[in-house]
Amino acid sequence: MKKINILIVANLLFAIIFSCMNICIAADVSCLSFILSSLFTAVVVYFVGFKFAKKQEHNKAFMCRKLIQYESFIFLIAFILRRAGEKGTVFAFDLVSVIFWLIIFITACIISYCLDFKHFEKITGIKIKEVKNENLGKMLSHGKTRDGKKTTGLSYLKWFVFEILDWGDALLQAVFLVLLFQIFFFQFYKIPTESMVPEYMVNDRVAVSKITAGPKFPLTDVGLPCLKKYKRGDIVVFRNPHYTINRQSEVKTVVSQLVYMFTFTFVNTNLDEHGVVKADPLVKRITGVEGEQLMMQDGVLYSRTKENPQFTPVEQDAIWAAYNLNAESPEVKKYIKDMVISAEGFETIEAIEAERRAINVAEMMKECVRISKEFKAIAPKTTSDNIENAYYAQFLKVASPYEMNHSLDYTDLARALLSNEGGAQWFENFMSEWCESYDNLLVDNYVGGNLYDDSCFKMNLMFKYYAGTLVLETAKAVNNGISSNDIAKNPVIIQCSERIRLLQEYMRFIMNFRNMPVFPENKEGNPQYIPENCFFMMGDNRFNSFDMRHRDELVETKITPFDNYSFSYYSNVNPIIVPQKLILGSTGFRFWPLSRPVRTSKIK
Repeated sequence: MKKINILIVANLLFAIIFSCMNICIAADVSCLSFILSSLFTAVVVYFVGFKFAKKQEHNKAFMCRKLIQYESFIFLIAFILRRAGEKGTVFAFDLVSVIFWLIIFITACIISYCLDFKHFEKITGIKIKEVKNENLGKMLSHGKTRDGKKTTGLSYLKWFVFEILDWGDALLQAVFLVLLFQIFFFQFYKIPTESMVPEYMVNDRVAVSKITAGPKFPLTDVGLPCLKKYKRGDIVVFRNPHYTINRQSEVKTVVSQLVYMFTFTFVNTNLDEHGVVKADPLVKRITGVEGEQLMMQDGVLYSRTKENPQFTPVEQDAIWAAYNLNAESPEVKKYIKDMVISAEGFETIEAIEAERRAINVAEMMKECVRISKEFKAIAPKTTSDNIENAYYAQFLKVASPYEMNHSLDYTDLARALLSNEGGAQWFENFMSEWCESYDNLLVDNYVGGNLYDDSCFKMNLMFKYYAGTLVLETAKAVNNGISSNDIAKNPVIIQCSERIRLLQEYMRFIMNFRNMPVFPENKEGNPQYIPENCFFMMGDNRFNSFDMRHRDELVETKITPFDNYSFSYYSNVNPIIVPQKLILGSTGFRFWPLSRPVRTSKIK
């Protein structure tokens, strides 16, 4: 008994000190920490320290054991509350608090073990009564309780209350233990979206190892060191950096985890300001590592480093990146709910990209100059150049991603340019102003010095060529008195209209999902690289993954900044990095369902 008392005294001493460390005078939620921990400590000191240890009231062993079992959980809540206010705590203070909590946790586990009625008798030789509920079956069949007393309504009520409390106790302890286990060791994660198709399908359950990721106590930097060296290709679970991550949000996250577990996953309170369940945490693949600068063009990821300054394709990424899910096996495709794009649509995208790559800028320059000269030759001869560019520019903007079937009215544009002063001059600027500065834009044979900027420049030329041809052919027909119906039947106009329609329709796929500008962005012409202990993540399902390439809102963006008359599109590309400290763990194995068909890329 003496050894047990020593453990109890040590436990209570550290509990008192821990409670005193939670004293806070701030007028916010952190002041609740001291109230909670001190009140609970007072109860434990009275019953466990005074009644059980000092007064030797061993009949209270069951109640004291329950108090000790909840001690570390209550103090963990107090620990979180203390750091949930406006003012944080310094690392040294957090470290000492964590050490004290660990001592309390360990001693509480040992004391709880010793106070079990079987172990207590073996250790001390003192027999204490086991506290357990009546056997309902025997009560019903014999009509008597364990003590031989006749059963009454009160007997059954006591049995019912005991059962409720016993199940509630088991549930509470299980939830807290699972929470601790998930924070520091493993967590079972359900895949919520199709961003990792075909590697993971929606509702797949995967085991996530956290102990190697350097788990930390909530709201602190105190924890285990990271034991894993993350590399390209690792699939990781991480906090979504698009959301604000501070002490208040972390408290909400912990609370939501508790509610989620208490309600058996039916209630998720991890909501954003709009009441929508947060996409947090995320499951993505590491595609960029520290010391790299990235770029993506036509679905190919490129990388360069200080040691290798030339952008070269990342061959591994081609294995994981899934653009055309139609190429997967029928066994895989039956699990995919949203194909996003058809096989024919993907072929169209590849055809557009091939057309853009085949552009000869010198020939395109000649064509643009020719088109502008031919239009000028049939336009009214005016000397005034008093036209408002913005008025005509609205005819030339690419339709937004939400208006894919929008048709630009080039008949109206051609008539406007023909009938207004300065129309010919505006059209000439639109078609050929870029020619004058083209040579100065070239760096290492690329416009802007890299493949992405060069490709965007050529994509704009495609729009410009088809739009210019449409305007010219329409202007010729209008001058010749051809009716609008007959103009629409012109084969050249039909062909150019169809090409522009396809460009508009697939622009969001091409620019927002198949391409990414140089990242991190150069500063004053000097390459920047992903910082130490930081990574870049993307989902495998590249057409259906909101990942570190993207931001929430769509912003109207010029296809190329190197043309004052550039077409525009709506972009959500805004790459960001993920610090290692936001990584919660790496996926191990899929434990449910037990089997899935293998993705096509793994078969090859």
